[in-house]
Formats: sequence, C-alpha cells, structure tokens
Amino acid sequence: MRTHAPMTHIIRSSILLLLALSVLLTPNALAQDEPAVEESAAQPATNDAPGFVVRQASVDDDGFATLGDLDNPDLKTYLEFTTYGAGIEAIRLPDEFETVKFEKHITLQETQVNANGVRAVPFAAISIVIDAEPVEIVGSEASPLWTELSPGVFELFIDDAEGTPVLRLERRFELKPENRHGFILTEVIENLDNQPHRVVLNTTAMIDMPKAESTYGGDRRRVRYGYLRAQEQQGTSKQVSVDDKLYSRNKLLGKREEAAYGKAYQPALQVWPNEELLPNSQRLSWIGFTDRYFAVLIHPVFETDSIQSADEKLLTGIARIDRYVLDPYAQSLDTVQVLGLQGEQVEIEPGASYTRSMGIYAGMRNKPIMNSEPVIAALNMPEMVVSNLGGICAPCTFQWLSHILIDVLRTFHMIVGDWAIAIVLLVFLVRACLHPVTRWSQIRVQKFSVQMQSMGPKQKAIKEKYKDDSKRQQQEMAKLWKEEGINPAGMLGCLPMFLQSPVWIALYATLFFATELRHEPAFYGIFQQFGGWGFMSDLAAPDGAIPLPASMHFSFPLWGSVSSINVLPLLLGVVFFLHQKYLTPPTQASLTPEQESQQKLMKVMMVVMFPLMMYAAPSGLALYFITNSTVGIIENKWIRAHMKKHGMLEIENIRAERKNKGPGFMARMMEAADAQKQIKEKGPAPINPASKHNRRPK
Repeated sequence: MRTHAPMTHIIRSSILLLLALSVLLTPNALAQDEPAVEESAAQPATNDAPGFVVRQASVDDDGFATLGDLDNPDLKTYLEFTTYGAGIEAIRLPDEFETVKFEKHITLQETQVNANGVRAVPFAAISIVIDAEPVEIVGSEASPLWTELSPGVFELFIDDAEGTPVLRLERRFELKPENRHGFILTEVIENLDNQPHRVVLNTTAMIDMPKAESTYGGDRRRVRYGYLRAQEQQGTSKQVSVDDKLYSRNKLLGKREEAAYGKAYQPALQVWPNEELLPNSQRLSWIGFTDRYFAVLIHPVFETDSIQSADEKLLTGIARIDRYVLDPYAQSLDTVQVLGLQGEQVEIEPGASYTRSMGIYAGMRNKPIMNSEPVIAALNMPEMVVSNLGGICAPCTFQWLSHILIDVLRTFHMIVGDWAIAIVLLVFLVRACLHPVTRWSQIRVQKFSVQMQSMGPKQKAIKEKYKDDSKRQQQEMAKLWKEEGINPAGMLGCLPMFLQSPVWIALYATLFFATELRHEPAFYGIFQQFGGWGFMSDLAAPDGAIPLPASMHFSFPLWGSVSSINVLPLLLGVVFFLHQKYLTPPTQASLTPEQESQQKLMKVMMVVMFPLMMYAAPSGLALYFITNSTVGIIENKWIRAHMKKHGMLEIENIRAERKNKGPGFMARMMEAADAQKQIKEKGPAPINPASKHNRRPK
C-alpha cells in the first residue's frame, strides 16, 4: 500500500529536485519564478556543514560499457551510459534505421546539450533526500560519483561527516529478453548505518522524442498514459484505461510567458498528479512520449501469470512527476523536455534495503509488436496506437474503421508480399464497397444537372420578366420547378459522397501512421534494380525521384524538408486535371462572368494547390491519392456510359420516369406543409361523400 509524504516534505522535495536538476538544466530556467515556500523548508541545513557526503569514484578512460549488441536485431535495445547520474547517453534500436541506406540506427533517447553546455540526461539519478537533507548524486565527467560494477550496473556510497558509511545506492539496467523492446531499471537503497533513515530518491525519466526531420503532417509527438479508475469504478476489473485526448507535447510545454529575457516556458511544471493535464490519472499505470512511429514509456514490472489485482499494474514508488525544460526560451519545436520522478518517502531500517523497479518500453508504436509482449499487452498499451491526425479531422477519423483498414492492408500484404500493391488493392476494395452509394449519387447528380440545363432558358426568361420583383420571381421559379417535375432534393445528390469522407480520411490516417510502410520499397523494389535508383524506396517518405545536392535542400512550412525532386505529386496534378475534365458535371445554369472566373480559379487551385501541398508527402499516401482518383475517373466514366446506353440522361426519359414515380419525398413534404398551412388558415377541408372511407358497409 502506498504511503504519502506530508505536504511539507513534498514541497521540500520538489524544490530539491529543481535545484538538483540545475546540474543538468539551463541556469536561465532556474532564474525564473519558483514556487514560494518557507526558507527553512526550501533550504534545510544550508547553514551547517553537510551531514552526508558522497564518495568520489573513478571511471575508466573509455567510460562505461554499453549494454546490448547493435549487430543482433533479436536484442531490440542498445544502451549507452553516461557518468552523469549513471544515466543513459543514448537508446538505440538494433533493428531500426534512420534511412533506407541502413547505415545509422534509430536513436529514441539521447543526452541533449544546449549552447551553454548544459545537458538533459534521460533516466539519470539526480538526488536523494536523507532525513530531510538533500544530497546531490549526479556527478560529472570531471568528478564522477558512480562506479561501474558490470555493464549496466552502477553503485554509489554516501557517508556521514565522519566518514562512516550510511547508504549504498545501486542502479541496475537489464535488457528485456530477446525480441522484447526496452529494459528494466532496478534501483536499490541499502542502509549501511546502525540507525534508520528516511529517504526519497529523485531521478529523471525519458526526455522528448527526437524532432522529426520532415515537418509534413505537423509535429506528431504526443504524451500518452494509462491509468486505473477509482476503486468504486474499477471494481474487480484488471483493465487499464488509456487516455483518449491525444495530447501533443505542447500540452506539457504550456504557454510562453514574459520572463527576464523575453518570452519563455515555465522551467518546471507538475505533470502528475494533475487533473488538468492528465484527467482521471490519479492512479497512474504508465506514461511516456510517442511520435509518428515510436514510443518510450515507463511502466510497472510484474509477472503476468500471477497477477492478483489491478493495483499490481500501478506505477509504484513515485509520488510525483514533473516536467523540466532544457532551454525555456527556445521555440516549441526546439525545446527539450525531461520528466522528473520524485520518489515516495520510505524509512529503511539498519541493515535493510529498499528496491524500486520500473520497466521501459522503447520501440515501435505498433499493435502486433506490442501485443506480442505479455506485460505490455497486459497494461493495454497497444490501445494507445491510433491512426488519428487530430485537429478538425479527429472526429471524422473513426478508430474502429482505421483498425479494420490496417488489418485488411496487412492481409493483402500477406497475400501479395508488397505494401504498394496492398495499398492499391485496399483502394480498389474500398471503392468497390462504396460503389453502390457512388453510383446512386452520380446518377442523381447527372440527372439533376440535365434537368437544370433544360430549364435554363425558362429560368432566364423569368429572371428578365420579374427582375424588379424578387418575391414574384421566387414564386414563379418554384412554380416552374413543380411544372418541370424537378425535385429540389436532386441538389443533395452529392451528399452521400460527402458522407463517405470519413472513410477516406480514415484511410489517409491509416496509411500516414502505418509503421509497416516505413522503409518499405514499392512494387517489390523494382525501381531499385535500375542502378540503385531511390525512387519509391521508402513508402513512408517522399518518392525521391531525383535527389538534390545538400546545398539545394530547403524547408517549407507545408512541405517540411525537401531534398529531392518528387514525381508522384506531379503525376497527381495530371490525374486531378483529368478528374476535373471528365468528372465535373455540366453547368446547371448560366453563370455571370464573375462566377465563371471563380469556377476556373477553383479548378486551378484543385489541380495545382493540392499536389503542391502533397509535394513532400510520403509516397505511400501519394500512391493512394493517385490510385483513388484514377479509379474514380474510370468508375465515373463507366457510370456515365451506362446511363447513356440506357437513355437515362435524355430529358424526356427523366420526365417520364418522374411522372411514373409520382411525387417524390420532397414533393410530398411540400404538399403536407401546404395542407397544414390550409388547415391553420381555413380549417379542415369538407368531407367528400364519395370518398371510399364513407362507402364502407356499416
């Protein structure tokens, strides 16, 4: 059962952690406003000689040994360590690379150093509070405090003022078993003294995920967490709930405020417990950072086969989580955030020890991969994998639909063995499923367009005749529509097409976030057979048809980083031109010169602007748009040919069909409205004696 420190201790520990992080964080951050506390609480024992002293350590000139093997992809994690708090210098993935050249391994976490030489170190020991006295345990390269016992295992000793041993600290990093991502961090505090001590261990956790090289699609770095509901709501369920807010990392950054040297982010911010930042997360299970493809998360450690209650899935040993900023004056994309873990206060008896363990998942943000790891699956972490662009498109991106689409895409890939062909087949399948709706919609739109064209001269005559009487003009127009048998609902023929938008948005989001497309070539790598041509060598990156020299690389807000001349967006422009030429229905009525100019401008924007915005898009998305538009053109031409063959666009046939069907839904609604109006104004109509209702036998 958790024990919570008194409020004064929590405040003291918070200030201590902020002060201890001064070794790692910029002085400018500490120069800004700090929480107001009593001087005696904020600075315990500052006027006396320190009661506890950390022993100095020696480090081999080669530094600490690494853990893992970059040449063994079965060991999914590779760790490099630093003398700063026995923390992590870098977390790399042996089975993932930066580019399709497969030269540089993906780095998910790495010590960050700003222009002033100040650093942010992930998973480092910062300080320990011993009987309310803070002791810094970070050290440095020049004055190391941690000794390496073996690869990934470090120890530190703390003595009293007389040199008598008081505490021994051990940090043990252990890679998870083969084919599992991340590691286990175990921290042990051993009491070497002959009296008990109250201690609080403060460390850092993960830092921000690396900034993406391309900004296409915006910054997709997010903060995600899982939690258990309140006891009365959780009941006997062991299910971990996953946040559904999809908060971007900017949620933790907050707003820039005026500071000593301009606008800056708050140097420290309490993340948990915090209802505003993490709703419903009082009982935290796991938390971390994600980007478009990867995730780094801290989670509890337990045996999945022997778990007895949901409480075993809580993140224990931590009283509070704070966010610190390496350089608060930087712009949003350039800031580096680090999470600080304030430990719970524990009392350790002489000769006893206290152990705190946590797991770290560092790998792909991919459901099948995460489900294959028992602890990760038991914590319901795979549910955080969503294909949602956020913003105004978020409500239209139904996750159940995205899950179906990605499963179908994976099935097609299992059959054909190529992701590009799987995308093409998926587009064909979706269009086939939506064909009945598309056909019905196109027929209604085309018929309505023909009807409006045939009625054009009469409409023009009415406008000329009653140009000075708008009310009479509207009345005559309504009368004309009724005489011609034109249903105003025909204008809604495009509505079903609009209602299909969520399907295409979901498909777009699915392809954008699909980790399976990363570094996968198109069409069995056929283009790479031509002298190693890089065209469509990575479906998650621009097609790269003609690489540009480094001196010609540039960035643009809508494009991100541009390093090549891309062909697919140009082809997309051609397809859109054909789409406009063959699919735009005939003009429904005569247009003014201004209206014609606006219509032409809209066509140009669709043909030019959209391909421009897609210029730096992943080639898999460009392939999807090209395939979808091409199939749409063919489908529409087939529907038109079918209508022409059966005379469905002849005005006489349209009128005859309308006459045989009788009044449509809208016409019946209008008649009902007229009847209601008559009853209201003149009372009910007289009963007709000849009505069949009056001829029934009594």
